[in-house]
Amino acid sequence: MPFDAAPTATKIDCLICPIQSCLARRGSSEQAAAFGDMLAPRIALMPGRGALYRGGDRLRSVYSVRGGCIKASTYDSDGNERIRGFYLPGDLIGLDALGDGVCLATAAAVVPSQVCVAPISELRQLMSRSPEVAQRIMEQTSRELALALALSGDYTAEQRLVAFLLQMRDRMESGSVVRLPMAQRDIGSYLRLATETVCRTLKGLERRGWVSLGDRSVRILNEVKLRQIAEPVGLLHAQEPVPHAA
Repeated sequence: MPFDAAPTATKIDCLICPIQSCLARRGSSEQAAAFGDMLAPRIALMPGRGALYRGGDRLRSVYSVRGGCIKASTYDSDGNERIRGFYLPGDLIGLDALGDGVCLATAAAVVPSQVCVAPISELRQLMSRSPEVAQRIMEQTSRELALALALSGDYTAEQRLVAFLLQMRDRMESGSVVRLPMAQRDIGSYLRLATETVCRTLKGLERRGWVSLGDRSVRILNEVKLRQIAEPVGLLHAQEPVPHAA
């Protein structure tokens, strides 16, 4: 069963939430207050200790990531995992179930995480009263559709991986250093690449002096070259490259 019911806890105040990209923080103070009144108490999730929800569950709530990273996955008959997406602070989880109410994937924590719970019935009422909420949901739905289309394209491993790194950097607003909460194995599953291919491609970028690899982090040293590689995938907005550290 999905985590639709949370234990009693202190009321959430969206106005003091540190996640600036959260749905509530994107609108007026009145919207934030309304969103806070709607949310159930926060839920903590740990890797390997159960899913937020599983594929096939009936979903009565969507979830807003407050901290950590959540992955959405499907599994074949042999138990092999196929990652469909990663959700970071500020993202909503479960939008793909808004139509018929059935979860298409299993959502579980990649690292220790926390989510806020938004009952679907109350969220729909808030959407009808607040155009900002509806706009925010449309923005994330559009982004997820663009990602799905990009992954279905006939792109090279290097193009997929570089586009992923730059988009993660933009989503996390992390400057020149992209800190990746997920392992290379998970990145490979998401990009439909072997783990060895992810590792080999990253090392190739480092040998050319375009990135510097750390422990689950990638420092961007030559964004111009990386953007040239990723441009055909079509996920990047036109913007000035982030200056690299000296």
